[in-house]
Amino acid sequence: MLRPAGHGGAARHRIHRGIASLAAGGMLLLAGCTGAPGTAAPGTPDLGEPLPGAAFAAEIDRHVTASAVSDGDLWPSCWADDGELYAANGDGSGFGSEVFDIAVNRVTGSPDEEGELDGEFLAGGDAVGQVWSGEGFTRKPTGMLCVGGSIYLAVQDLRLDFNEAPAATIARSDDGGRTWVWDRSMPMFDEHEFTTVFFLDAGQGNEHAPDGYAYAYGLDGNWRDSFDDSVPDPTELFLARVPVDAVQDVDRWEFYAGRPGDAEASWTADIADKRPVLVDDRRRYPSESGQGAAPGTADLSVVSQGGVTNLPAQDRYVYTSWTELSFEFSEAPTPWGPWTLFLSEDFGPYPWTDESFGGYGTTIPSKFVSDDGTRMWVQSNVCPCAPAGMSSYWFGLRELRLDRQ
Repeated sequence: MLRPAGHGGAARHRIHRGIASLAAGGMLLLAGCTGAPGTAAPGTPDLGEPLPGAAFAAEIDRHVTASAVSDGDLWPSCWADDGELYAANGDGSGFGSEVFDIAVNRVTGSPDEEGELDGEFLAGGDAVGQVWSGEGFTRKPTGMLCVGGSIYLAVQDLRLDFNEAPAATIARSDDGGRTWVWDRSMPMFDEHEFTTVFFLDAGQGNEHAPDGYAYAYGLDGNWRDSFDDSVPDPTELFLARVPVDAVQDVDRWEFYAGRPGDAEASWTADIADKRPVLVDDRRRYPSESGQGAAPGTADLSVVSQGGVTNLPAQDRYVYTSWTELSFEFSEAPTPWGPWTLFLSEDFGPYPWTDESFGGYGTTIPSKFVSDDGTRMWVQSNVCPCAPAGMSSYWFGLRELRLDRQ
């Protein structure tokens, strides 16, 4: 869940420590491949035992182990040619002192050096984007791209109760995130179609992107399960590409139109003809289980706003999705699939503790991926507005470890 718009910034926070374990649940239905049914904690794989069909086994820390003194959530990021990591937060002051619904920051340091993560506020609010959908909506950062000396930020209209995302556009900065430009006459995406946009993180300056394009993933309807069913819950992940010199020109965008994992990708300029690269109809904490009784924690769809990161050393792409109570990570050999679930980490129903908690907005900054692609860091957040019994509302990372099979 996100922090309600208009609330003041939380007190600044530091590191939590705890334990690690694995758990999974539900039945996986991925387009173009057969996934594995999850089970409860007993008998789940350890790092040496991958989920069936997965390219690697995985283990993730159960809590944040490296954080920066900051305020906000979401934190989509990109690694620029200048060597810096840029990240945008929602509803908070970021690395500054003034609270915005959206803010852009530069993050310095490394999670491998305890206490070294820091950052600088760059821009926020009306200087970064606008709201297209009128009263009852706010703006949220969903994705960032660093390429060709520019930074691109996908900005979404999100209803204040977080259950509907009708529009989105993309802003650009050519001066390291301090000033931003975008088409103020209309959004690039509307009518709830492709309105949760997150770019493929293909390394520093987009260096590992196939064919020199910028790739972007999108969801229809909402950024996660629509708790009041205002719009259909997202169960499909879509993909688009655009020349890197035309990211803000929606007429230059092409949308994937083939099947997941096709040997040759096929594309269409008509967004109405787009086809998903992943379909996952699983439900976590189905209502008949009697678990997850808090509002919005039952019958949870598993396709959500997260991130896709390229691991060139592993020849794999990783999609980090989540539900209110779990992490749901998949891998694929191409940006268009086929996708296979490799980690389903269940943190259990609320309340959580500082030693074991999940979160939303899961991303893997490519700057913090080891050279061999086996160690990386996942950013996620827990809002103080949620009934979780704790919060993790700052730029906070936990380690994910992979073992290629």
